[in-house]
Amino acid sequence: MSFSNEEFEKALALPRLKGHIPEFLPGNRSGPKVRAMNEAQLNAQTKQWFIEFEKKLDFYEKHGLEVGFLLEWTKKYWWSWLTRDMSLNHELYIPEVRWKDPSSFGHDLVGIPEFEKYNFAFFDAIPDWRYDPLPNQIYLDVTPEDEVRFAVRYIGSGHWSGPLRFHPYDDTAPAMYGNGDFVQAPAIDRYHFNKEGRLQEGETVFDVMEAGQVVGLLPSGDSWALRTMMNASGKLQKIRALLR
Repeated sequence: MSFSNEEFEKALALPRLKGHIPEFLPGNRSGPKVRAMNEAQLNAQTKQWFIEFEKKLDFYEKHGLEVGFLLEWTKKYWWSWLTRDMSLNHELYIPEVRWKDPSSFGHDLVGIPEFEKYNFAFFDAIPDWRYDPLPNQIYLDVTPEDEVRFAVRYIGSGHWSGPLRFHPYDDTAPAMYGNGDFVQAPAIDRYHFNKEGRLQEGETVFDVMEAGQVVGLLPSGDSWALRTMMNASGKLQKIRALLR
């Protein structure tokens, strides 16, 4: 399969989520339940995001900032993860691309193979995992040195059926196990590009506690269970002080 705008549109429209999607997800700090987004809603918001992104890029271009390359880059980037096709990586990233994620435990992931291995850890754990950007949440920046950077807030969705391996993303890594339930959690990615329009540095940022609550691994913010877990930290500090 080769990339084209037609293939990109097909990839966006193709159903990917396999299994039951509940109306509500376990709650986070804002309340006992969070309404889930179904696939039709996710597809619609992703299409809307790309419409808004193209308008934003046109606005910058009219003001003399050459950032139009980002539209094709972003389409290829989204297409590659939707289709699990890594054939365009040499166009998207520099060979020594650097990335960081909460799951990397502070390590910089260096190079395309490491970047792929990290991403496929999520796909291995959540085979129908999909990313959908949130409309009105595009943040674009151009420095005086002509470095182009942008950030996007998005939602990851899928059925978590396998072990999610953390750094170093292999059989030796610590892992969190899903039970096949549907999960949906927000995150933010930032992207920094070189002058040739390839990604040279980036990072995924998300609220670990919120994600744990939304996927049901941690209790909600107003629960006795979470209060007990957090209050236990005070007892732990007293024990540590006695052992010093």
